[in-house]
Amino acid sequence: MDERPAASPAKLLTQFEDWTAGNEMPGRTMSYLKTGFLPEVLEDTKSTEGVEEMLDAWQTWEKGITNPEAVLEALRDAGLESVLAALSES
Repeated sequence: MDERPAASPAKLLTQFEDWTAGNEMPGRTMSYLKTGFLPEVLEDTKSTEGVEEMLDAWQTWEKGITNPEAVLEALRDAGLESVLAALSES
């Protein structure tokens, strides 16, 4: 039985916005996004424009290929804030 809490796009958005505002370190933000189930949220919304690119960027961090800041910049550039905002409203 899976007892994990459901992902909260609104909370993920707030955590991401903390980084974009310069209030949080990239590594800590990536940790928050991972424990907040961002990869699962992205998998569930693969058909949304830009999400495949976000998943690819995320995997570069998971595989140790790139640093957290580069991944966060890629997520930002691919429109993560818009995706999470739309999910928060639904």
